[in-house]
Amino acid sequence: MKKRINNHILAAFAAILVFVCIRSVYAPVHFDNERGARERAVRLRLAAIRRAQEAYRVQTGAYCGSFAELTARGLLADSLRFVPHSGGRIFQLRTATVTTASGREVPVMECGATFDEYLAGLDEASVAALAEEAGNAGRFPGLKIGDIEKDNGNAGNWE
Repeated sequence: MKKRINNHILAAFAAILVFVCIRSVYAPVHFDNERGARERAVRLRLAAIRRAQEAYRVQTGAYCGSFAELTARGLLADSLRFVPHSGGRIFQLRTATVTTASGREVPVMECGATFDEYLAGLDEASVAALAEEAGNAGRFPGLKIGDIEKDNGNAGNWE
């Protein structure tokens, strides 16, 4: 009787170990899949914001520093200012004017979201590693369009 109980206990521990091994292999795959889906959603919103900003610039000669103004002019749906999967956070939007080497002043804008914002709720160590890698390489730690320091044609940092 005692031998049978020991065998059941060993079988249970073996099943638990198999589960833990499968989960440890699946976790990075799940993170990569979820990251890809979330980044696609963020890119779509950033592309819509870029179109609205470019339309605003055609109308006014400068970029808009306010989502409220873009919405009021009918250039952007109000819901597009929110970062997907972030719990209601709003994209970071900044505008400025830079002077080119020839002395010409050019309006610029930047809009983006960090890894911490749109990957909220996923594996924190993986998110921190992405942010650290981007920081070490001198890149923005997330997705963005435009650049506040130079005119890059409002390109996305993923393009």
